[in-house]
Amino acid sequence: MRWITRGAVVATVAILCPLGISQLTATEMAGPINERAPVAASVRRADPLRIDDVLHAFGHVVPAEILRVSMPRHAAPVTDILVDEGDLVAAGQILARIDRTDIRRDLLQAEATLSTTRAEIRIAQSSLQVAATDIAQRRAELERLERLAKTGASSEVQRQDAFRALQQAMSEHEAAKARLAGAQASETLARLELERVTTLAEQMDIRAPVAGRVTAIMVDPGDTPVMGGPVLGLAADDRMEAVLTLPPHALARVSVGDPVRLWAPDGAVIEANVTRISPSSAPDGGLARVAVQIPDGQSHLSGSSLRGEIVVDQRVAIVVPTSALVALDNGPGVFRVVEQRTVATPVTLSMRPGGAQAEIVAGLPDGAVYVTVAAPLLRDGEPVAQSGDLRDIGVKQTAALGLGLARR
Repeated sequence: MRWITRGAVVATVAILCPLGISQLTATEMAGPINERAPVAASVRRADPLRIDDVLHAFGHVVPAEILRVSMPRHAAPVTDILVDEGDLVAAGQILARIDRTDIRRDLLQAEATLSTTRAEIRIAQSSLQVAATDIAQRRAELERLERLAKTGASSEVQRQDAFRALQQAMSEHEAAKARLAGAQASETLARLELERVTTLAEQMDIRAPVAGRVTAIMVDPGDTPVMGGPVLGLAADDRMEAVLTLPPHALARVSVGDPVRLWAPDGAVIEANVTRISPSSAPDGGLARVAVQIPDGQSHLSGSSLRGEIVVDQRVAIVVPTSALVALDNGPGVFRVVEQRTVATPVTLSMRPGGAQAEIVAGLPDGAVYVTVAAPLLRDGEPVAQSGDLRDIGVKQTAALGLGLARR
């Protein structure tokens, strides 16, 4: 790809002289000019044009974001694939079904385990209540014997036996509390396991996480993919992007948000913008990638090749054909037409790609009329007869470094 550079004045003169463009004579100092018949000349008005500096690139259309729809955390055969590649699907739509035989058994077991632990909780709670009642009775008996001891109606042995019975009841109470805590912990674990299995059972219907288009199907009915392995590819929201390739050194001229014109295979022109720039990661400096977001409704272009123009600069300037240039004593110039006479006008210019046009940087005023074909016999002060109209013609070049020209 060639790059836009400003041609030096010296280079321009070197190009013009071999073409037989004569040197201008300073007729203002050479005395009066004999009146001659006007020379017919093609003229044009110097109307400023908008110039788009573009980089040409080629690429292809891919989904902007591909989601991998994966297997649940449960190994089981795929029983049904309910979509085809290219299908549009809604969020939550069932895409595939997984065999439920094992998960149903696991679900029944988890439910049974939870029921058992809840029964153990009820037993432990009952035992705890019995132990609490026994403690109350043993304490009341000990207190009664201690009151009788004041009148000598109870013996030391009776009181010691009552005390040991109270201690035993209290130990039974603590054991009942521990059994209840264990049963409650088991119930928590059983409930969590049931929730896990229930969630897995729901995942036996693999659903679309978002709306989009199915881009790939990685399994067939009867396959048993690994847990968490990919099942389908889904283009999120059916959004597409063009991925254009550029040489790495061109990236310095490209920015996110730059306008882009894309040409689809059917000739349609798509206006878009740069959304992402990815420098080459290859050690040998391979091609860099520029992503361009394609407007909605272009999903049919997925996989298509296309070409694009990245607009890296826009400005307004006057562009003249190189046939209008003449070599003056002090550099390049053009013949302006003022009151039906030629006026030699020095200009500062830069050559356009292809060499057929030059961009006037300074010297030629907006709206000035100039001769488009400077014949060798044309001189400063020459009377001219206009040939053709003064309408400016928008030009769009298509060279590798072509510039799109349009009226301001």
